Amino acid sequence: MLPFQFLDMVDGLTRLDPVRTYPTRAGELVARLCGADGFIVEIDGGENIACEASLESRTRVSLPLRYGRQTLGQVVLLLAEGKERLEPHDLRTARWAARIMGRCLNYSARMRHEPRKNGIEEVSEALHKAPLTPRERDVVALLMSGASTRQIASETHLTVGTVHTYLKRIYPKLGVRSRVELVARMIGTDGLVFGQAHTVVPPVVAAPVTGAMN
Repeated sequence: MLPFQFLDMVDGLTRLDPVRTYPTRAGELVARLCGADGFIVEIDGGENIACEASLESRTRVSLPLRYGRQTLGQVVLLLAEGKERLEPHDLRTARWAARIMGRCLNYSARMRHEPRKNGIEEVSEALHKAPLTPRERDVVALLMSGASTRQIASETHLTVGTVHTYLKRIYPKLGVRSRVELVARMIGTDGLVFGQAHTVVPPVVAAPVTGAMN
């Protein structure tokens, strides 16, 4: 996988809109990032989503989807036929991606079920009040429009690395830690809570995976 393809998929993993399709899109991206053949997303107390690939006779690797200490469900990776485990680096990538997906599921649920700020004018007003430089406002505005990091770099004539540097400066100014929290702050859902109390989904029994890291 080429670096820019990896970055595009990571950008896609943090892109929440349209929120109704986020679990499906995110499940597919987690599978692609670690070389799995398919996926199942099981939302605790909600919907289960499976890819179109055959679910029979596949080795499965189950990863919890969490937000803080709260378990929201799990993503189950279906390995290619004849493959018994994920390679250690793919397993690390899968666990990292599942952590991002869990956080994004929380925010997508907030955006789906609670009122947001409406219209460009309100978002523009929020940006105007934020303690940002004009260029930082441009970056946030493009991010809010759904642009990827590469698209933001192209529109602002910056390098991808410089865009990441801008984001690192923007986050503490807005009191957030990620682009997902930034979007939630701008559209007015950052103070909401994900659903009701959740219980842990019983894990899918998976073949032993060697080289695992906590």
